[in-house]
Amino acid sequence: MRLPRKLAVVIAAAGLAVVPLPTAAAGSAAPYVAVAVNAEGTFTSVDPVRLLDTRDGVGAPRAPLGGGQTLHLQVTGRDPVPATGVTAVVLNMTVVNPTSASYLTVFPSGVARPLASNLNFPANWVGANAVTVPVGTNGQVDIYNPAGNVHVVADVMGYYHGDGVAQPGATAGAFWTTEPERVLDTREGPYGPLSRFTYKQVPVSYGADVDPHITALAVNITAVDPTQSGYLVAWSGANALPPNASTLNFTAHSVVPNFAIVPTKWCDTCGGFPMIAVANASSGSTHVVVDVFGFYDDGQLDGGLRFHPMTPTRITDTREGLGASTFTGKGTATITAPARVAGDNTAALVANVTGVNPSNSTYFSLWADGYERPTVSNLNLTPHEIRSNAAVIPVGSGNKFAAFNAAWTVDMVIDVAGTFELLPGAAAPARSVTTKTRLAATPPLQLSR
Repeated sequence: MRLPRKLAVVIAAAGLAVVPLPTAAAGSAAPYVAVAVNAEGTFTSVDPVRLLDTRDGVGAPRAPLGGGQTLHLQVTGRDPVPATGVTAVVLNMTVVNPTSASYLTVFPSGVARPLASNLNFPANWVGANAVTVPVGTNGQVDIYNPAGNVHVVADVMGYYHGDGVAQPGATAGAFWTTEPERVLDTREGPYGPLSRFTYKQVPVSYGADVDPHITALAVNITAVDPTQSGYLVAWSGANALPPNASTLNFTAHSVVPNFAIVPTKWCDTCGGFPMIAVANASSGSTHVVVDVFGFYDDGQLDGGLRFHPMTPTRITDTREGLGASTFTGKGTATITAPARVAGDNTAALVANVTGVNPSNSTYFSLWADGYERPTVSNLNLTPHEIRSNAAVIPVGSGNKFAAFNAAWTVDMVIDVAGTFELLPGAAAPARSVTTKTRLAATPPLQLSR
């Protein structure tokens, strides 16, 4: 079964406010309530909380992760992740100052290390990627580095529930795929880039019957042409300060995307819509682009998708002719998700998408086969790099999806970490597609730090 139709985002008003560099505040979870017995595959989102920082001895000894080494990270039983009933976690993985080119593979403890990568990096680099990973033996996940020494940081953005009895936890809900929609692009409009130490409120609306039930957004956030090195933090905006975490790191004059699952806050001052916030934690300015790919509900909507975790599985490697061939110019490939990862009730893949050695700047877009290509991107690439980004990839008839390369020669690798499924026998409710509108944006507040 497939979702019968997609939802379009209504872009609501947005504003700016100054915030200090996020070093003094810790992330906070949503208020605790009981999770339903049938919570299998539902998700609890949290403002980012740091579970690992090898620079400071958080979650592991204070030492870089060496070449050929595997770090066993305890994730369950550490606030805000419950000790039991968790099948997978969503982590934002950051590497800091690697001594050589390498990559990280993140996988459940207790299983053989898979042929997959989550974050590829050159020497002397700082960057991040979101990772959805099943929880393994003793509530741990493993992090493998094949070469060089590198510091590793992991911030948890939420966790998926298993079945069984009710358990303590923040509100758990299903996932809804939507038509990919650009809800913020500071390159457009009168206000320009996000200034130093300010944040942008990003409200959205799917209609009055849906908005009160939205607990988190699945978004792709991109920093475009920053004037200095720094990082962005995405969070609900519920606290005056952002959490002590980073969503994506960037260098001057780069284009850096990263996928994130961000809790929402109800914003009366934005016109009465759910919102997220994005802060520029750098001394320079940067343009910011936010694309929405779906949302999580509070468990009160009829329908939605449940997550099924799996050990990372490679389904596409154009270098080997797996799934598709090397892109040799602007064009689209149709890829079929194999039976080992997708079935009759699969609606979307949770995947890591890697671009390998593009001959020039380009980008990838991925969407369900049979639909029009969206106007947003999943991964931006510069010449001769290897870069990854997480993605939720809807599938169409026959579990097929389309992958578009904007230009030039490039290889693509896709590793699947799970699927979003309709419950057997359940029909997704029909929802009318809303009309996209733009409301006037409020000017930025000019406040001293």
